[in-house]
Amino acid sequence: MDSRCLACHSKTVDLLIKKFKLQGEVASNFSSEVDHLLTNCSHLSNPYLALLIHRLAKKRIQSDDLYREEKQYANSVLYSQYENWNAFVETHKEPFHIAAKLAVVGNIIDYGAHSVPTDIPAKIQELLSLDFILDDRNEMFAEIKQAQSVLYLGDNAGEIVFDKLFIQHLNHPNLCYVVRGAPIINDVTLEDASQVGMQDVCRVISNGHDAPSTLVDNCSEEFQELFKKADVVISKGQGNFEGLLNEKRKSLYFMLMAKCDIIAELLGVSKGDLVITKKQEGSLWHLK
Repeated sequence: MDSRCLACHSKTVDLLIKKFKLQGEVASNFSSEVDHLLTNCSHLSNPYLALLIHRLAKKRIQSDDLYREEKQYANSVLYSQYENWNAFVETHKEPFHIAAKLAVVGNIIDYGAHSVPTDIPAKIQELLSLDFILDDRNEMFAEIKQAQSVLYLGDNAGEIVFDKLFIQHLNHPNLCYVVRGAPIINDVTLEDASQVGMQDVCRVISNGHDAPSTLVDNCSEEFQELFKKADVVISKGQGNFEGLLNEKRKSLYFMLMAKCDIIAELLGVSKGDLVITKKQEGSLWHLK
C-alpha cells in the first residue's frame, strides 16, 4: 500500500479523536489498535481497511453513525435549494451536461477524503467553473438512452441532492439508486435517500454492505444480480472507483472529483480535476 494512503488513514484517526474528544486510555487504545491494523493489514484494499477502521471507531466511540449530524446538515442545506438548482439546470443550454457536472462537483463533500468545504453551496458554485479533464458524457448519455436498465451507485450525503437532480433530468424509466448497507463515514444510506426524496425519482436499494465503496463480492445477492444485469452502471466518487476499478463489465462509467494525488495519477489527471470516464472492458488500473 502506498505510504500516502497509510498517512491518510492515520489522519482520519486523528480527526475522529479530535471530533469526539477522546482522551487518555480510550484515545491511546484506539490509536494503537488502528496502528496494528495499518501494520498488519496493509495488503487489504483501501476501502476495506477504511471499513475496519470505522467499525473499530464505532465500537470505541459507541456510535453507530459517526457523521450523522454532518450528513443531515449537508442534505438539508443543499435540498433546501433544490428548486433553485433545478431551475438553473432547466434554463441551461445543455441541461444534461450541467446536471452531470453538478453531480460530480457535489463529490467534494467527503469526510473520508477530508475535503468538505465550510460553505458548501458557495464551493459548489465555484467548482462549476471548472472543465472536465476526462469527459465521456456524450457516450454515457447515448448509452443511457438505449439502456433497458441503469444502476447508479451513490457516494456521499449532500452530494445525493445533485444525484437526485441528475436522475430527475435523465428521466430513465428503470434506474435504480444504490446506497450503503449501514452508516460509514458520510456515505449515503437509506435514511439520506429518504431525507432528500430520492424515492420520488427512482427505485432505491441498499447494497447490503458497510464499506465506503462498492465491494461487489461482499454485497447482497440482490445488488450483485442488479450489478450483473444492468445495461449501464454509473459509479460515483473515489470510494466506488477504488472498489470497482478492475471490474470486468461493459458500460461502467466513473463520475468523480480526483481528491488525492494517487487517484489523480492513476487517471492521468491532477488533484481537484473533474472526471467522467468509461471503464474500457479488459483494461486494468493498479493501485500501489
